[in-house]
Amino acid sequence: MRFKPVFYTCLTLAALGLGLFVETLEPARRVDAWTSDLWHVLAGKRREPSRVAVALLDDEALAAEPDRPLVFWGPLYAKVLAVLRQAGVAAVGIDIQPALSPVTWMDLIGADSSRDFDRQFMLELATGKTVLAASVSTESGEPVFSLPATDYLLALPGHEADLGLTNVPLDRDGVVRRFAPALFAEGEPRLSFAAALARKADPAAPGLANIDAASALSPRPIPFLGPPGSFSHLSFARLLAPDALQDPAVQALAGKVVILGIDIHGAHDRLASPYSLPLFGAPKEFMAGPEIHANIVEALLAGRGLAPLGKPVAALAWLPFLVLAALACARLHPGPSALAAVGCLLASFCLGYGLFLAGKLLPLAGCGLGIGCIWAGANAVRLSRGEREKAHIRQAFGKYVSEAAIAGILESGQPPAPGGSLATVTILFSDIRNFTTLSEKLSAQEVVELLNAYFSKVCDIILAHGGMIDKFIGDAVMAVFGAPLADPAHARQALSTALGMVVAAKDFQGWMRQRFPKLGDWEFRIGVGLHAGPAVVGNIGSKQRLDFTVIGDTVNTASRLEGFTKVMGCPVVASQAVVDLAGAGVVTGKSEPAQVKGKRDPVPALEILAVNDQ
Repeated sequence: MRFKPVFYTCLTLAALGLGLFVETLEPARRVDAWTSDLWHVLAGKRREPSRVAVALLDDEALAAEPDRPLVFWGPLYAKVLAVLRQAGVAAVGIDIQPALSPVTWMDLIGADSSRDFDRQFMLELATGKTVLAASVSTESGEPVFSLPATDYLLALPGHEADLGLTNVPLDRDGVVRRFAPALFAEGEPRLSFAAALARKADPAAPGLANIDAASALSPRPIPFLGPPGSFSHLSFARLLAPDALQDPAVQALAGKVVILGIDIHGAHDRLASPYSLPLFGAPKEFMAGPEIHANIVEALLAGRGLAPLGKPVAALAWLPFLVLAALACARLHPGPSALAAVGCLLASFCLGYGLFLAGKLLPLAGCGLGIGCIWAGANAVRLSRGEREKAHIRQAFGKYVSEAAIAGILESGQPPAPGGSLATVTILFSDIRNFTTLSEKLSAQEVVELLNAYFSKVCDIILAHGGMIDKFIGDAVMAVFGAPLADPAHARQALSTALGMVVAAKDFQGWMRQRFPKLGDWEFRIGVGLHAGPAVVGNIGSKQRLDFTVIGDTVNTASRLEGFTKVMGCPVVASQAVVDLAGAGVVTGKSEPAQVKGKRDPVPALEILAVNDQ
């Protein structure tokens, strides 16, 4: 198919527009999310955390206090905060939401207790370095703000200003990929836990710049440092040890933000992250809530983000791959062009991965759809303008077969049932020598014109000798003599037809050179093979489609003998069976045994020079 610049330009632009439109739909967003997850998994751990650390109340710490319910851990939280303060941390975020203080709890049950039970914990909260966790729920339809216990809230210097909402938005597949610096609660925006903690540590943090109430409410991708475990956690047991301040791991917390959380057996503060994408049968990994917040705080303090590219930039990034796909489809057949399209898709994936490593998210669902549409559109046109034109030739000349079959059916007066009957026939196969090379020198339209002209001549010869044109196979023609009506002279008629076709081919050569002078002195030659014998003749097919045709070993042998003309170097080769049935007057030349595929014994093949009148 010739390259048509206007068509392929329009096809590329249409694919680009379709891709941009599809990117607004939910299925495309899911594909892009999956692609982003795959990039996360392939990248693995990209950098070490330098500004944030995680300390957890884990099973080790819980084992050291087996008889202490979590509600009574206030004094121990106080010790942990004191150690962290003395170690010189920048800020502490407690991702544990104590909705009820032990003093309030004991008041409710009427137990005698000291009002100073949590005094040290509240004094540590009063130092101003701590952000407490809060949450907002919208299950009832209205945002409901869930605060820590009043005792703890009043101990914070900034009160509600020292709170942060721990909610993170879940995508429809339940994966945490985004965060919002602020969320709505009680009718006004409130900072998220990570944003409040980053502001506590460094009010001038790069990631907090240019965030107003409106932009802060917009979710944005979380720039994860790596898979679960990238933030190696420090157990509360080490912070509560008597020599905790001499512990190198504790000393390394100086100047950092520390997030405190709970990660014990049976706890449910674990969520699916991009690294939860199961690949190669690996189990899904879930990330602890404190580590998710740690990734966000680390990014805000470092001013590092993961920015989705807008549609104009995405379109510019897609365009080279769409153009390459269009060029490949214009010059290659469907199979190779499909491989080229897949190559373009993989190249776009690699570009997206490179941009991901640079902190940019390139949507690729629309690009992939655009490449697929270009391939489908180009090959549909190729089929309609090239292959369908050749199919039209076969269909048009196939009418000769139908008319001959119908004539025989009308004369017999009995419509044939699906199936066939055994008959002795002569099969003729003919094709054009070096047709592949010839078709490469002509356009599709010129090939169609040439075949039309050639088939018109040979069909007239076949019909004139009582033959039936069974089918066209590319540049080959198959004819049957002796069916659908029996003809005792079928072998002789077939030989005469073959010789007439050779003469017609020589005459056709002059027309071809005049019509297509660019072919120069191209020699137009054909090969004809014939074999006679029993074959199944009749309507063969289903109720939906019936074809009057001939099948059997005789057909296969004739086809093989046509190919054997190249070996013998002569235009017409027939089997001994054809010569015997034709009777006297057949002039033969060379004779060679033809080893036919599927036959144990070779078939005697004879060169046919002439058929003289009896």
